[in-house]
Amino acid sequence: MHFFSFVGVLLICRVSLAGLVLDVSYSGNPAYESAFTGAKATWESLLSGYQDGLITDATINSSYVAGQTISSVFVSASVAPIDNAGSILAQAGPTELALDASGFFLTTDGALTIDSFDVAALHAAGMLESVVTHEIGHILGFGSLWNLNNVYVSGSGEFTGANATAAWQSEFGQLGTPDVELEGGPGTANGHWNEVLNGAALTGITDSLGRDMRDELMTGWANPNSFISDMTVASFVDIGFTATPVPEPSSLLALSAIALFGTARRKGLFRTRSDTTTVA
Repeated sequence: MHFFSFVGVLLICRVSLAGLVLDVSYSGNPAYESAFTGAKATWESLLSGYQDGLITDATINSSYVAGQTISSVFVSASVAPIDNAGSILAQAGPTELALDASGFFLTTDGALTIDSFDVAALHAAGMLESVVTHEIGHILGFGSLWNLNNVYVSGSGEFTGANATAAWQSEFGQLGTPDVELEGGPGTANGHWNEVLNGAALTGITDSLGRDMRDELMTGWANPNSFISDMTVASFVDIGFTATPVPEPSSLLALSAIALFGTARRKGLFRTRSDTTTVA
C-alpha cells in the first residue's frame, strides 16, 4: 500500500455553463506520457464542467481574469527529482485560484511532479496512472479546496457537502456524512476519505459491488484495484463542478495497482509541495 496526500447522489441537473478541459503540459520521458493522458481523460469523462464558472476574482498569476469564464485547468506536469527513491513519490496541488459568480473557489492552474527516482518502478508496477489520477483530483480541489468552499472544517472528520452525503448514504449504505481521514499527518489528514489503521485493514464499508472503501482512489493509502466512487464524483459537484451521467456501476474506470506497489505497505508517501515525509 502507498500513502497518498494532497498540496488537493443528488447531482445538480442544470446544464453546465462551462465545459471542463484539462490542459496538461507534460515535460518528461515520452514513455510515461500515457499515464498523464489517461488521468486527464478519466477526469474529463467524469466531470462535465462547472455550475457557473464566470470569474469575479482570481489570484494574480492565474490564467484567467475577472469577467472570463473558466473552461480549461492548466496543469504543468513533469518527471523531475524530488528526493531519493521510495520517499516522496509525487507532489501536486493548485497553484492559482479563481472565485466564480456563484461563490465557488476553483483551480485555474496547478502543478504535478512525479519523482524521477520512483517513476520507473511506478510505471513497471502499473501504478503510475492511478497516482497521476489521484494527484490531479487534488489539483481540481479534492481535499485542497474543501475548506474554502465550506464543505469541510479541519479536524472535524466529516465532509458536509450535500451531494457527497447523498452518495455516501445511497452508494455505501451509511448514515450521516462522509468520513474524512484524520490520521497520516499533514498532507494526508483532512484531505482524503477515511480508512482504518492507516489503510492496513478493510473498513467494512462497501458499495453494491462489494468494493471496500479502503480501495477508493481518493483515500490516503493506495491499494490494488482502486476505483472512483459516485461519492467522489459527487464531492466535486459540492465544490462547483457538474458531473457526467454514467451507467451503473458509476466507475467503470477501475484503476489497478498491482505487484510491487500493490502489496508493499507504505513504501512511499505522496506529498504536496509544502510537505515532507520519510519512508515508514
